[in-house]
Amino acid sequence: MAIDVVIIGAGPAGLTAALYAGRSKLKTRLVEKSFEGGQILLTELIENYPGVYEMKSSKWVEAAKKQISVLSDVELAEDTKVEKIENKDGIFQTHVVSNVTGSSDIYVSRCIIIAAGSQPRRLGVKGEEALIGHGVSYCATCDGPLFKNKDVVMIGGGDAALEEALYLRKFVKSLTICHRRGEFRAAALLQDRIKADKGIFIKWDSVPVEILGKTRVDGIKVKNIKSQREDILHCGGIFIFIGSDPDTGFLNGILDLNAAGYVVTDESMVSSLPGVFAAGDCRARPFNQVVTACSDGAIAAFSVRKFLDNKI
Repeated sequence: MAIDVVIIGAGPAGLTAALYAGRSKLKTRLVEKSFEGGQILLTELIENYPGVYEMKSSKWVEAAKKQISVLSDVELAEDTKVEKIENKDGIFQTHVVSNVTGSSDIYVSRCIIIAAGSQPRRLGVKGEEALIGHGVSYCATCDGPLFKNKDVVMIGGGDAALEEALYLRKFVKSLTICHRRGEFRAAALLQDRIKADKGIFIKWDSVPVEILGKTRVDGIKVKNIKSQREDILHCGGIFIFIGSDPDTGFLNGILDLNAAGYVVTDESMVSSLPGVFAAGDCRARPFNQVVTACSDGAIAAFSVRKFLDNKI
């Protein structure tokens, strides 16, 4: 028998969608391929969520899970990867595989909320994974204030990277930008602002080799791709902005995505396929934060309820 909604992804958007769906008495299954929380766990502290003062991101996730755990209509499927979705005359089949046992299953539902998130692109260098949340960050808006009066290094050179660099300068003592090219790709106005800031330094034609530090970042080794010379930049933090990729590969063309692979929706989180909604960082939108993801999740659950009541 079909349940009301399958929610794919248990980051802030998916957790909020499950909370609102469960409180509306919708039969809900929340599917998460790895661990609940998503990208929020890349940030050590949450400081810019209204009403939350310096809360550890893991504590926020625990609180959100606790809210859901008391809802009898919400079932959590952990360590479960979505392989594909099929639309059978308005009834959806979500094909999943357990990451633990390798067994497969099919979840049948009347609606789906895609909250699969996106992943910041990694550098793939030694030391990066071990120091995420300990000086390595992918979000200046989230973590910038934690690096007040510190020397930091940023990797990247596009519009988003330079915008984040200018934001970081509100807090950090100095910022060194490492860029693999000899010029930026960003808008001219952004470049002018970067070059006018006496606290911003640029390492052209440079790529990261290794992030240094035992328990926290204390430097980065970079290499000039022209001279092959390697240098160590001592710093208290590293911000990486080389793009992100939405986790939407499993959709296989069943609904509209933009050129970058993000789900296209209206303001009610309605996708191009009736009965399918999207929320959070996998959705095409201008600003990704915990607060905007939670908003998306609440709206998506509300839209599911309206859809099931034949009101949209």
